[in-house]
Parts: sequence; structure tokens; C-alpha cells
Amino acid sequence: MLRKAALKLMEFRRSLSWIVAASTLAAAGCGGGGTGGGNQPPAPVSDIGVSSSSSLGSYLVSSSGRTLYYFGVDLPGVGGAAPISNCEGSCLAIWPVFHVDSPSLAAGLSASDFGELVRADGSKQTTFKGWPLYLYVGDSRAGDTKGDNLNDFGPWYVIRDPFYSALVLSKAAGPSLYLADPAGRTLYVSSQDTVGTANAAPVSACDGACLTNWPVFLAGSDAVPTGVDPSKLTTFTRADGAMQSAFDGHPLYFFAGDNAPGDDNGRGVNGRDIVDPIHL
Repeated sequence: MLRKAALKLMEFRRSLSWIVAASTLAAAGCGGGGTGGGNQPPAPVSDIGVSSSSSLGSYLVSSSGRTLYYFGVDLPGVGGAAPISNCEGSCLAIWPVFHVDSPSLAAGLSASDFGELVRADGSKQTTFKGWPLYLYVGDSRAGDTKGDNLNDFGPWYVIRDPFYSALVLSKAAGPSLYLADPAGRTLYVSSQDTVGTANAAPVSACDGACLTNWPVFLAGSDAVPTGVDPSKLTTFTRADGAMQSAFDGHPLYFFAGDNAPGDDNGRGVNGRDIVDPIHL
């Protein structure tokens, strides 16, 4: 009898040890602060994230993975000015506005780059670096970028991250396409300059007092919208030792007489003109 009782006690203790072990494993699997491979809560979904492709690099997307775009006829909100959306009426049926109040951002995105536009009809629109953001109805699934480089009411391009060093813009009343900096300031070339070639750097004829009216443009990189040859956006060293960007060998300038994004008051002044980056 004593032997049978001892065997039953041993079996009870063995069963109890298995129950305790199983309970410990279950607790660990429920994410009890351990670093093991247990079930973890899903990662939070950002209102604005970043996707990428081999052709476009990194670009901004909504929480559902739909691509975000800028419209080349809009004007950005910079220098205290409000952004201006020129996509209205039937344009909005194809290019709906994107808006999220206080959007959560994917890692690497800066909250200071995002803002909000109150449109003429009272609705709101999220902006990136001052540019109003849109979706495209032709993008039927996450990862589609069918609206990129589409000329529909004007030019449309994905929002690259990092952003473009130079933008392609347009005006409803013309010019059809022109090159601008990321803040929407028009860029100019001069007929007085010596155009660079594959074997020789450009030579700027603008120096001294000339630079007061025609400050040089220096791009941060060669990132340009789809359809523009990035190899045409180059950098050269001026005679005064400063760096300046050129497009297709033509040195690039701002005009001091342009007071707001979209101004092109320098056209025709001292042999200056805008730059059509597609047809130059």
C-alpha cells in the first residue's frame, strides 16, 4: 500500500511540473515582455508612409498604400504664403484630395514637412513641403503609380522622398512646362553664358553686381521628376570658386524680381528665359 501511494505521489508531482511549464510557455507566448518569437501586437499603420520601386526610388503613400502626387499647376505654401490648389471641378473627380488631420508618419518622415490647406470650398487638404497632396483614381491597388508623369489638366508626379532637387511646373495660361526649385521658384538660363559640353564645363557670364539680380541655383542632388533626364542636371565650379547647377549645360539662376512661387518676371530680361526640361 505504501509503495502504491508513493508511486501515485510521484505521478502527481510529474503532472504538476508539466502544467507549470506549459503555463510559463503560454505566458511568454502572449508577449509577456520577453524577446522570444512569441505573438507580438501588429505594427501601427501610419497615415503617411514610404514605398519604393526600382524606377522611382522611395515615394510617399497613404495608409492603404496608394501613391501621393503633386500637381505642377499648383503653388506651394512657402515664405508665409498659403498653398494654392488649381485642381478643381472635374479635375478633382480624377485627382481627389488627400487629407488626414494630424497624420501619423512613418519612420524617417518629418512632421515639419507636412501642413494643411483650407480649400476654397472649405474642405481641407494635407500638404508636403507646401505642396497640396492628391491621390489618382487610376491607381487601383497599393503600389500603383499610374499617375506619375501624366499630363492631365497639367503635369502630375509622385512625391519622392527625399524630395526632388528641381520640379517640373506649368501654368494654365503658359508656359506649358518649366523648371523650378522645390519651393516653386522659377529657374532661368542666359543667352550670354557659354553652354557646357561633354568635354567642357559651362561658363557663366554673370558675376559681380549681376549676381545680385540673378542669384545662382545649386541643386542638392540630381533628383528630377519622371521624363526629365537626371544626367542633364549637373554641377560646375564657377570662376569665383562657387558651385552652380546647370541643365543640359546651361547655368541656372533665380531672378530677384520674382516675389512669389510661379512668378516668371525675368523672362526676356537681359537675354534670360525659362527652362523647358523636356524639350530643351
